Amino acid sequence: MRDIKANLLHLLIMRWLTLVNIVLLFSFKTRPESPYVFTFAVLYCLLLTLFWRKLTKLLNRYFALLALDITISGILMGLSGGSWASPYFLYALTSILIASYYSSSIKVAFLSTGYFSILYTLGIVFNDQTVATIIKLNDFDILGSGYLALFLLTIFFGFPAHVIRKIEQAQNEAAQAEAELRQAEELITVVTTTNLSCRELEVLSSLSTGKTNLQIAQELFISEKTVKNHLYKIYKKLGVSSREEAILYFHASRTSEE
Repeated sequence: MRDIKANLLHLLIMRWLTLVNIVLLFSFKTRPESPYVFTFAVLYCLLLTLFWRKLTKLLNRYFALLALDITISGILMGLSGGSWASPYFLYALTSILIASYYSSSIKVAFLSTGYFSILYTLGIVFNDQTVATIIKLNDFDILGSGYLALFLLTIFFGFPAHVIRKIEQAQNEAAQAEAELRQAEELITVVTTTNLSCRELEVLSSLSTGKTNLQIAQELFISEKTVKNHLYKIYKKLGVSSREEAILYFHASRTSEE
């Protein structure tokens, strides 16, 4: 997920740039701005930036956290004009981009965008000035184009992330298959050069991956004492005196064959 992590950092940078844009708007007094709302936005963005690595791991396990980010963005947007009338509109869009990258599927990404659309609509409904502007200009088409833009963003950002995730998954599966094949070859070599039993080979195979006696026992559904007995017999048959030497023998046996 290295590419996905990098994209989160890039999106956080984009979010900071939207805050810079708000500062410029406030400086030139083109729009009224609440210092309390802006302070909250800065502190929240700072928190995300400082802990973005930990958040990446949390987002992979608890996708619902993205709903919190979308909610906060929607509230900021609603408190400052609603929808595109808000100086936080671009800021809020970054929450859609982040959700698109971290969604487990395109369907989930669309659900996230749908939730944002609800907040987007509420921002319009509860801001009389925005509603009055729409009615005055008779520009109801802008509503439809706004929703369309939200879902197009989801497609443009969600599909590449989905492809990246599939590629990384395929690479991980290929690496795991290669490791299992290598271990099988090592086992074959050990079988042909020693008189270990099938159970002893299983114990030695698990031992070679760095597992403890307890982990080996749990994996093979035997007692820890039985594992120790098997290890004693393995050491004796291989002519070694420790688990480290047994592991070295296991890996070296295949190397010598090559």
